[in-house]
Amino acid sequence: MAIQQADKLLKKHKDLHCAKVLKAIGLQRTGKQDEAYTLAQEVAALEPTDDNSLQALTILYREMHRPELVTKLYEAAVKKVPNSEEYHSHLFMAYARVGEYKKMQQAGMALYKIVPKNPYYFWSVMSLIMQSISAQDENLSKTMFLPLAERMVEKMVKEDKIEAEAEVELYYMILERLEKYKEALDVVRGKLGEKLTSELQSRENKCMAMYKKLCRWPECNALSRRLLLKNSDDWQFYITYFDSVFQLIDESWTPPPEEEHSLEGEVHYTVEQAVKFIEERITEESKSSRPLRGPYLAKLELIRRLRYRGCNDEYKLGDPEELMFQYFKKFGDKPCCFTDLKVFVDLLPSSQYTKFISQLLEVIPLSATAESEIALPADIKALQQHLCVVQLSRLLGIYHAMDKKQKLTVVRELMLRYRHGLEFGKSCLKTELQFSDYYCLLAVHLLLDLWLEGEESAVWQCLTLLEEGLSHSPSNAQFKLLLIRIYCRLGAFEPVAELYSSLDM
Repeated sequence: MAIQQADKLLKKHKDLHCAKVLKAIGLQRTGKQDEAYTLAQEVAALEPTDDNSLQALTILYREMHRPELVTKLYEAAVKKVPNSEEYHSHLFMAYARVGEYKKMQQAGMALYKIVPKNPYYFWSVMSLIMQSISAQDENLSKTMFLPLAERMVEKMVKEDKIEAEAEVELYYMILERLEKYKEALDVVRGKLGEKLTSELQSRENKCMAMYKKLCRWPECNALSRRLLLKNSDDWQFYITYFDSVFQLIDESWTPPPEEEHSLEGEVHYTVEQAVKFIEERITEESKSSRPLRGPYLAKLELIRRLRYRGCNDEYKLGDPEELMFQYFKKFGDKPCCFTDLKVFVDLLPSSQYTKFISQLLEVIPLSATAESEIALPADIKALQQHLCVVQLSRLLGIYHAMDKKQKLTVVRELMLRYRHGLEFGKSCLKTELQFSDYYCLLAVHLLLDLWLEGEESAVWQCLTLLEEGLSHSPSNAQFKLLLIRIYCRLGAFEPVAELYSSLDM
């Protein structure tokens, strides 16, 4: 229909470029690619400058996956209309799509000369950074592209023309890539750093990164301590705090007499100070209206680091098993509890694994029903707690030590729990995962273990359970990836293509 309408229009106006391009789009979409390309090239050869024709040709070339033809189109348009801001910006974007960074730089500067706006100038600067990133010769990158980009930004700084946060970010990026960490730190801490406001703690994070690069551990410590006083749940700052404390201990650092500890304030440089600081954060957390995980995990992290140094017991931070148990009681109903605790299971002696799991199971409110032979959770919170324990059991190797009969019993129990858990997800959308999906996944992994040990029938059970799981959670990528893996191992490639295409990546 569209092609017919375009033909009618062309009978009346033979030289109407836009109508020819619209006809070409119609031909492209009906599978007549060669005819569409020939017609488009007829129009492109005339070097049109009207916006409608240029936009239509851009759409067509995009559908043809020929972005390089868009650059030629706007190169011709810019030659004919050299003062057009719009055509110059379209040309820059066309170069960006095909990775022509040198031409991007030239187009950006040409645009800045026509319309002296900061963004256009920094387009050119960014093009130089892209040339440095893509350069095969690293020496060329650090001796030509980045120094030129640095000089261009410095010119704007001297003329006090820096306006936007993105421009400061670009300057910081250049200095960081040139390994001029001191200069980058000065930028962030100075007047320009005041523009870094779009991200929470952007300025502090950049300062921290530069302090680390410069091995300025007192500043690292003081800044991380100060940020933890503001937000005691930010894990990245706990890691920096501990790193810096132990670096300062190893260097036997002491604060200068009668002077500020550091640019960022007070510094902690002993284990005693670190222990006291963490205990204070836990005390503060107990007064908080919202439970915070950070202080409790920080205590476990400190125990681990002290153990590594062979000096944990003297600081009496507590038994890791008991601390993990208390953590589970407080946060066990959160899906993140397993990923939090799995980092610290190496603090438990292997002889205590079974006892630890039994201890966790005792505090989960499970209730037996007439219909079921096992005790089941009555709500989502209890289900999440039980799931956490099941995942920890798998991680600690408790299932691995079982024989075939015991593993099959566990698989049956897990699937019973999975099907029971579906009751809690009746209102879930198709794009949401069921609360009990991990039961099904763990059951499948146990069956996969049996299959790899030589139990051939286990693989067919895996497929059955995964397909069942996928019917309830159509968006579960883990189900799909496991199905793809198994089908490929079996040489059944037909269902794989559909599974791949359904993965939302």
